[in-house]
Amino acid sequence: MAKYLALFLFLLLLLRLPLSAQAATSVEIKDVARELVCLCGDCNRESLATCLCTAFAVPQREHIGQLLDRGKSRQEIIDEYVSTYGQIALAAPPPEGYNLLAWIAPFAALAFGVFLVRSVLRNWRGSSDPESAPVAASPPPIDEKRERLRRELERFDEGE
Repeated sequence: MAKYLALFLFLLLLLRLPLSAQAATSVEIKDVARELVCLCGDCNRESLATCLCTAFAVPQREHIGQLLDRGKSRQEIIDEYVSTYGQIALAAPPPEGYNLLAWIAPFAALAFGVFLVRSVLRNWRGSSDPESAPVAASPPPIDEKRERLRRELERFDEGE
């Protein structure tokens, strides 16, 4: 019985080996390459997953595929690129230290802009608080307007 159990476990192990030795798919390669940028200097730091330059991007994607075939994890490959090329190889700066400013600054600028627009609109419209709003002078009554119009017309007629 133990002999059959050992044979069964050996067969299971044999069946699992080809699964782990499969070549990395292009989706897996591009998933890792999406975190890195092309450093050829001609493509303006385009993502390594989408860059078409044959001088740098294509060989680097092949290298990523080879590393995945050897069993390296996504993070191990990214760490290797960072150790080789530095933080400049990353598509997005890590949210720590001075790089944290790159993550916070856009939101801070947006909040400041909203506050500024709100303040300008409030000043243009006047205060929204009715108690602090200045009281407008009430227009003269209609009788006063008619009397004034009558006087103006009389002066006009006399001037002719």
